Amino acid sequence: MPEATAKNLSDFQITKFTYMFNAFFDLEQNGLIEHDDIMAFGERMTKYTGWAKDNEQYKKMIDILETFYECVKDQVKAEYLMEEVTKEEETLPWEEAFVRYTDIQYNTVPRMSLKQWLNMWGRLCYGAAGISDFPIWVQLLPELFFDVGDRDGDGVLSKDELKNFYCKISGITNPTTLDRTTNEGYRALTANGDYKLNKQNYMFAFANFLLAKDIYGPGKYLYGTFDNREIDETYKVCYNDDSD
Repeated sequence: MPEATAKNLSDFQITKFTYMFNAFFDLEQNGLIEHDDIMAFGERMTKYTGWAKDNEQYKKMIDILETFYECVKDQVKAEYLMEEVTKEEETLPWEEAFVRYTDIQYNTVPRMSLKQWLNMWGRLCYGAAGISDFPIWVQLLPELFFDVGDRDGDGVLSKDELKNFYCKISGITNPTTLDRTTNEGYRALTANGDYKLNKQNYMFAFANFLLAKDIYGPGKYLYGTFDNREIDETYKVCYNDDSD
């Protein structure tokens, strides 16, 4: 992990955002998010959903991914402007320094590193209390994930759909782990079955995924791959020392 990275994020948030970076967007595993990676993610979702390219959901997905890529480009530029530079770089004209930093012309093929990704989320999460506090491109991501997960298109993620998402997208293939994670995940995401996992509730859970600093909370179960030891352990209450 790079030093002085994403100082506003907890270790668990860094784990979650690193998972998103690696599992969803860095499909070439070269440590960078590029346009081809984002489109490859779209193709992966298309294969899972079976959407035809003339399908309205497919077109919406492409629009969301292209919007996301435009934001990646803006964030790359913002990251460069906000990062500390060496004394050598300080003497370069901005255009030359930026090209050196990205190894490419900014308007041609910008790419985002994991460090930039984590710094971006550290800034976005700072002071945020809910999904509405994030820019629109962040709010579009759970829309996309929900539509992908809702394979029958009825507006609600069923337990079977959550299980299929865990298996095919999150990569939980061990049958025992898959069943236990699905049971606990669906329980957490529906408040013991009191609520349906519709798009509105999915958006709330996604905000919890972004903002929760520890392992407790339903948001982490959107993808199911994180520290799930609370399934077997009781919640540990931390008491302040009497001298504090």
